[in-house]
Order: sequence, then structure tokens, then C-alpha cells
Amino acid sequence: MKLWEYVGKSLKVVCIDNQVIKGKCDGYTQALDNEPEIASISIERTKDYGIEIYENEIKSIEVI
Repeated sequence: MKLWEYVGKSLKVVCIDNQVIKGKCDGYTQALDNEPEIASISIERTKDYGIEIYENEIKSIEVI
């Protein structure tokens, strides 16, 4: 998955547990910079709150 391509876009992410997360992707972290070594994206939920989603937790991503 090329997660860096989603930075700056509004997304609908479906996780492997079927949780749906919508919001703007405001960051990407490559696997080498993460612990554990899995790439991730961050989704802005509100002005003060965001969520990080690891690549292995993502079932699908849709640009909305």
C-alpha cells in the first residue's frame, strides 16, 4: 500500500475489525521511523484529536 499518496486527502478508512474512520490524512510515517516497524497514516478527527492507523490494520481506503 502506498500510504504516502493519501496525505492531504479526505479519507474513509475501513479497518480489519470493520471500524470505519473518516477524516483528513495529515501525516505519514514510514516503517523505519515507527515502532513497531510498520508504516502508518494519521487521520485528523477534530482540531485537537487525531488517530494513527498502522498499515496492517487497514482493510481498505477510499478517497472521499
